[in-house]
Amino acid sequence: MSIKHLDLTNPWQLDEASSADIASFAEEVNVLARRAYTDDIVEARQEAEALLYSINIANCFAPPLHTRGALVWTTLMHRKLAALRRAFGGCEPIDNLVMRNRLLAAVERWGAYNHPLLVHLRASATNLSLYRIWATNWYGSCVGFSAQLAALLQRTSGEAKQVVLENLTDEFDEKVTHDVLRIRFYESLGLKFSTMDALSDPDRVLEATELLNARTGLSFLRDPIPAFGCFYGVEANWPPECRIHLDINRARGADEHVLEYWTGHATTDDHHSAEWLAALERMCRSDQERADAVDGALIQLRLRWKMYDAIEKQIAKGKA
Repeated sequence: MSIKHLDLTNPWQLDEASSADIASFAEEVNVLARRAYTDDIVEARQEAEALLYSINIANCFAPPLHTRGALVWTTLMHRKLAALRRAFGGCEPIDNLVMRNRLLAAVERWGAYNHPLLVHLRASATNLSLYRIWATNWYGSCVGFSAQLAALLQRTSGEAKQVVLENLTDEFDEKVTHDVLRIRFYESLGLKFSTMDALSDPDRVLEATELLNARTGLSFLRDPIPAFGCFYGVEANWPPECRIHLDINRARGADEHVLEYWTGHATTDDHHSAEWLAALERMCRSDQERADAVDGALIQLRLRWKMYDAIEKQIAKGKA
């Protein structure tokens, strides 16, 4: 069976593939992983990320209980995370104070709220076609967020678990869930989203898929600390970025009902990011664990920055 024709429709079905078939399939997957994440061939990365995305969607953002699917997911994800750590990580063992300073500095330097794209979008607030390109990729990169938090919840304990649970509970607020708020805003832009068709959207950039797949992989590591660092980076960047999106959308005349997602996140995530940081300081018991937290944060922040770089290029291409 070719990787491109991987069938995950019935994981309950008995898998009777021979050892020889599995060995041949595993070699095919290893070749793709090397081309995508060691040789950094764009076409191979696109194929690998599409496979990871498809498996994540089909399995509710969990590794599949399926021999071939598990081979694809674990092989590609392992090689992907290793490549990301080489590219963006590499923090040396550090103490608590240095970890705090590194995390704060990482958000200040690589928080997407500082990206030139947002300056461009704010200056062109009435140009909805440009903003739709950003929104297509932002919304697409959010897919699976609550499932990733749920995976992390299973890997934490004590006070750290309470922090994750509070964030996950906020996603499902009894008055209105964050999913409802996001889709309400997204559809106000005249956009529709389908998980199955998202990757074929001409405005979608590869980096949006890379970002959500990376969050998924980090959330399923046995050690929760890199994912904790990742989600700290998410929460610390989001309030200042939300305030920019509020300005952009108020300038174009969007009403407050549509903007409820942004008004809520413009303030609450300041509280959340402080909780994530405090929990990291308590849960990290070694200098290496503190380094792992910084690497997790940097991987998320740098990938999001790369996504914004790619969106800028996509916007420029549309103008050409």
